[in-house]
Amino acid sequence: MEYTLTIEQTGGSGIVVPGRGFLLNNELTDFSYTSTNPEDPNRIEPGKRPRSSMSPTIILKDEKPFLALGSPGGSTIITTVLQTILNRVDLGMGILDSLAAPRASQRNTANVTAEPDFIKAYGDALAPYGHKLVPAGDAFTSAAEIGAATAIEFGPGKSMTAVAEPLRRGGGSAMVVKPSP
Repeated sequence: MEYTLTIEQTGGSGIVVPGRGFLLNNELTDFSYTSTNPEDPNRIEPGKRPRSSMSPTIILKDEKPFLALGSPGGSTIITTVLQTILNRVDLGMGILDSLAAPRASQRNTANVTAEPDFIKAYGDALAPYGHKLVPAGDAFTSAAEIGAATAIEFGPGKSMTAVAEPLRRGGGSAMVVKPSP
């Protein structure tokens, strides 16, 4: 099971989809829950989904699972998942290195929010293209870090490699809960 914390509180609703291993969300804070305007597209109403950046992702290779990954991080979730995929699939990094690589997140603003190591590595090369990289948040908080991904890479046979952030947000945990015999 691949698990990320973008389900509001730890454990979400506490309900797992039978046979699928997905915890159901209890995310309601992304709705305009105080809105009384019937024209508000984000007003809580039956049949609606909250706006969100959640993107638990499963990638297939030759029609079989290859990667399952996700990340918490609000508006940086999609760029965290995308950069991890690009690092692993397109740049050929190992899965742990793909998660550990520095990140940036462009969210339709004049500036690109980036981790300090990303700015050091790519800032000069991106400047001629008009990208203005600015440090992400306070250097002494998790706001300076973009995402906190976890992933499972499916290998030959039934082998799997589970990885979590080595440092961001204090590091993560990836382990086998019930090993196969």
